[in-house]
Amino acid sequence: MTSPENDPPPATPDAPHVKTVLTLASSMQRFALIAGGAAAVIALVLCFVLRGTSGLVGSVIGVVIGLGIGFVGTGVMKATARATPGGVMIGAMASFAGKFVVLLVFLLVFRGTELFDNRTFAFTLLGITVAWIGGEIVGFIRAKAPAVDV
Repeated sequence: MTSPENDPPPATPDAPHVKTVLTLASSMQRFALIAGGAAAVIALVLCFVLRGTSGLVGSVIGVVIGLGIGFVGTGVMKATARATPGGVMIGAMASFAGKFVVLLVFLLVFRGTELFDNRTFAFTLLGITVAWIGGEIVGFIRAKAPAVDV
């Protein structure tokens, strides 16, 4: 038998919002990945056909950055789910600001580069971002989770 001093402490139940936040984050990420993946395939093919290898390279970079930045948002949502609702919001705002900083640094470092086609990069990044946000909206709606826990 085990002695009472070796027993693990009882698990504290999660706050009511935790299940909702995790459900929403999973659903939003799933639908956003589907939409973003479809947009990525279309962008890669279209940029290669219209602009050649340089266009393909710019498009690949746009896809990687766009999908990576998209994953950060839902990843932060999942990581902060057990924080207070205010903590979840602070995490969301911090990740939003961080996305802009990453993109700004990338754009400043590669300003005027000839390593890849800047237009295909920009349009691919725009398309991936719009598709990702659209997927998150669909995921949020289809999750049918209450947006407000009482």
